[in-house]
Amino acid sequence: MLTSKERKILNLIDENKGEVIECLRKLISFKTVTPPEDGKAEGEDYRELQSYLSNILEGMNFGLDIWEIDASKLESFPGALVKPNRDLGNMPVVVGKLESDGKGRSLILNGHYDVVPPGEMENWSHDPFGGEIVGSKIFGRGACDMKGGIAAMLEAVKFIQKAGIKLNGDLTVETVPEEEITEMGTLACCQKGYKADAAIIPEPTNMNVLVAMRGSLSGKITVFGRAGHAEMTQPHWREGGAVNAISKAVKVIHALEELTEEWRTRPDKRHKFLDPDVITPTLIKGGEWSVMYPEKVEITFDSMFIPSTVNLWEEIEQKIMSVAATDSWMKEHPPKLETDSGQYGAEIDENEPIARIAMEAASELGIKSKPAGMGSLTDAIHLINYSKIPTISIGPSDKTAHMADEFVDIDELINLTKVLALVILRWCGCS
Repeated sequence: MLTSKERKILNLIDENKGEVIECLRKLISFKTVTPPEDGKAEGEDYRELQSYLSNILEGMNFGLDIWEIDASKLESFPGALVKPNRDLGNMPVVVGKLESDGKGRSLILNGHYDVVPPGEMENWSHDPFGGEIVGSKIFGRGACDMKGGIAAMLEAVKFIQKAGIKLNGDLTVETVPEEEITEMGTLACCQKGYKADAAIIPEPTNMNVLVAMRGSLSGKITVFGRAGHAEMTQPHWREGGAVNAISKAVKVIHALEELTEEWRTRPDKRHKFLDPDVITPTLIKGGEWSVMYPEKVEITFDSMFIPSTVNLWEEIEQKIMSVAATDSWMKEHPPKLETDSGQYGAEIDENEPIARIAMEAASELGIKSKPAGMGSLTDAIHLINYSKIPTISIGPSDKTAHMADEFVDIDELINLTKVLALVILRWCGCS
């Protein structure tokens, strides 16, 4: 049941919806596209966005810690995608901390301000950085993923303070870059020692409470052949004949498909909130000339796996080598496997107090919310695994994330602001 203080905050949010909307529109206007893996952030939008957010936090009496990440100094370990040569300059991290009397539980609110590229501009009906309002929607890159979440969490805190309410637990706000590629922004916060009793990342979740996400592993399989004239009859390979690497690669691809099917039915790959493990060939490169037997094919793959999976790489390698053993050429010239990168999966118990409080708050506002999983991953992987912080996500619809004409529904944005305000109050306690 809502308390009088909670009703006061909810009324303030309803009376000042325009402030939440304008905050998001302002955030969308900053072109904070994650730079490509071999590039660096260009322009001043990243700094200017963080300056805008810093001013908001400073105005709410948060102490600030602002820095740029030196990726080469991050701790690298299995399950974390650390690229030590990646240039993260010009993409600052901002951490604000609101101190309390320490009588309540502490909370982290975390959000990434980087967004994926808009893609082909002709596919957009609205300026991807215009924050245009059409009907009940706000359009723009990052509207739902996840500048909408950042606006909601900041505005939730602002309205708590406008209501004259003081929190009993410390509140930390982290706005970070780099979630869309490596998650090194939040990892840097974790490695700098920021901790709390729980954390919330308002990623788009269709207003469900995200408690589990799959990990990822990517790599490359090189399949070898032997060059030769494609228009000439070739002797057996043991007699010096050509070998078509593409034909051999087909067997490898079939093996990956078989592995996915095997995982689909295995009891140890079942999860209450997540789909089973999967491995998907995503890029293929081979051949040099139209009348020449290809002597090498490179297959890039991506694999997603549930948090309890162990020895994934060994399973993939074993499957490929078992297929190679049935082919006389590949048995003597086995494919080469290389792992490129990987991120661990993460989950918390659906009955964790922070999860229950979020679902209860949503329910009291008439929002259907249930524990859920995500086939991909978020920055929560580091908060959960590295910092051992129970972390949930709750946010608006994800149906237009990474798409042209990305949008957030205004009612969902306001509802998210309300839910976050209630969760902050109930978690931290107030006076």
